Amino acid sequence: MKKKIVVGLIASIVLLQAGCTTQIRTLPMPADVQTQSKQGVALYFGDEPHASVKKLIETKEVRVRLPRDMNGQDVTCNMALNQALKQLRDYASARQANAVVNVTTRFQRTETSSHKEFTCGASNNGSTLAVRGDIAQLANE
Repeated sequence: MKKKIVVGLIASIVLLQAGCTTQIRTLPMPADVQTQSKQGVALYFGDEPHASVKKLIETKEVRVRLPRDMNGQDVTCNMALNQALKQLRDYASARQANAVVNVTTRFQRTETSSHKEFTCGASNNGSTLAVRGDIAQLANE
């Protein structure tokens, strides 16, 4: 009897953990990020061309985790990305920067430095990602 209970508990734990597995996803960059206005703090992903850096202020990373949205994992990843980029822009603005260059997205050790796609960790519980970039003042901006 005890053996059946122990086996049942172990099976329950395995099933619960299997449902919480986080998948590393590479998703297309949302249109609103791709068509961002260059007013305020501009974002330049990876090696996107930009004006020369007049002053490099610092490198900053922002991490965001959002609970799952009922519209699915892709939507939650997009929301996490937008929140992280807003935090990065706000941080840069507070330091009188006009751009964030070399922007990358990451989940754990998987990193993307593209303006066409981003990396996110998604599970049934939510989505997580980190965004990193160089806070800078660009010439002629």
